Amino acid sequence: MKSLHLTEKDYKVGLWSGGSTTELFIWPEGADYARREFTLRVSSARVDLEESDFTPLMGVTRYITPLTGGFTLTHPGCAPVVMGPLAEPYRFSGEIPTHCVGKATDFNLMLKDAEGIMDICRGSAPILPGITCLYAPDSAVVTLEGKAYPLSAGDSLQIFAEASCCAGLTAPVIHCHANV
Repeated sequence: MKSLHLTEKDYKVGLWSGGSTTELFIWPEGADYARREFTLRVSSARVDLEESDFTPLMGVTRYITPLTGGFTLTHPGCAPVVMGPLAEPYRFSGEIPTHCVGKATDFNLMLKDAEGIMDICRGSAPILPGITCLYAPDSAVVTLEGKAYPLSAGDSLQIFAEASCCAGLTAPVIHCHANV
């Protein structure tokens, strides 16, 4: 098992039509979101406009939850999805038009040609074979195989595992996993 502790200084910030986006992690090495050449992307976006449209992402499965603020997402012909801070992550296809009403800072998992999951974990988090990202909205300590990883608010821990195990948590974290 290998791990990588990332902080704000390691993240890449860019712009999108409704605000800014911070790329926390992208896989594989050398992946390029702008060219849509990636398998896994973990990011956080600021939604600064009261109304905005998400960037269409063909062939991408998306998960999203607000970190702060809240919004309502709508897709043509579907019921609106209303979300507040750390709501259960919402899964949707990146290729369907997505309209957003509300200002927030959100957290995203994007998967292309990969299976995965995003959820909010309290107390413990499953570490499965593949890549797992644990993101700390607030300070937390993650204990993994007897080693403590103190995370400040906004830090993430990327875990590359070949076997399953469990991480102990002192505070809730956003848990993302991809079978890659």
